[in-house]
Amino acid sequence: MPMSHFTDSYCDVVNEILHHHLQSTWFYRQEVYEVANLATALLVTYDGAREDLREYSPGATWEQFLARMTRVKPDWANFSRDVMSRWTDHPEKTMLGWEGRTIYFIKGGSRPEFWSEQQATTDLQVLLLGSARVWGEMVEHELAHAGNSIPVGRAHFADYERMVRVAFTFLFLEHLRNGRPQVRTEPDDDGLEIRDIVFTNSSERGFWKDLKDKYVCSEIIVDAKNTKELTRGDLRQLYCYLKPAMGLWGFIVCRTPQPDLTHAYNRTLFKNFIQSRGVLILSDEDLRRMVAIARRGHDASEYLREHMSEFVRGI
Repeated sequence: MPMSHFTDSYCDVVNEILHHHLQSTWFYRQEVYEVANLATALLVTYDGAREDLREYSPGATWEQFLARMTRVKPDWANFSRDVMSRWTDHPEKTMLGWEGRTIYFIKGGSRPEFWSEQQATTDLQVLLLGSARVWGEMVEHELAHAGNSIPVGRAHFADYERMVRVAFTFLFLEHLRNGRPQVRTEPDDDGLEIRDIVFTNSSERGFWKDLKDKYVCSEIIVDAKNTKELTRGDLRQLYCYLKPAMGLWGFIVCRTPQPDLTHAYNRTLFKNFIQSRGVLILSDEDLRRMVAIARRGHDASEYLREHMSEFVRGI
């Protein structure tokens, strides 16, 4: 049975994660190559693709595969078949990379068990962590042009929520997992639907581990508000939504830095809850600063720690 039968689920997961973490408007062309007894590969190209496509080359020769990879990266012209054959002894390892506008995953031999959905998630995480420069450029570009591409207002709240989710995922991929939108309804606000982003806090060190220990934040709630000004109701709703089962510290992100009066009201709520739960207010400007910090190779969560300490000291 051709490997394409086994790689479909892997390819599906790769496509889903890329749509989730990168530009939502992009489409992906997937090419699956199988060089008999030598290598199996998935190439994903997002340059000019008008819809999601998947193509199979189950009987590719080494020369055909090498020619295709050389178009991705010219250095492959000198890649030895003997070197590739050594990978057949280690099918559990993945050769992966991000060159230009093509992402590739290559495994030695034809071993279906190493093309599972779970392995796809693992491989994508390794790829994204190792490709911070390329991914960071994309996130930075989107944030820099958000003022024009995502107008303020409820009509574009889903686009704004996605941008905030992608930025948080890029910034904290090592600590926060499974970022997903979650819709909740506020009965006291005429049944208005609120879209939060919920991350699983899997961190074992640093700022996010401290939040888990002090504020039982097994999950991290991020409320994205596509508005220039937060209302008192926005803050009250998030404070009331924080529960021990999820976490007692949340984040609210809006388009512009907030006036002192808004931060003062936030501190009042913090005191009213006996400092047992709290909310940190962020803006697009904060996201841009954190991305710049991350792209310089530093931990952007320390930026949050500093601002959280400043908030608490102001009580």
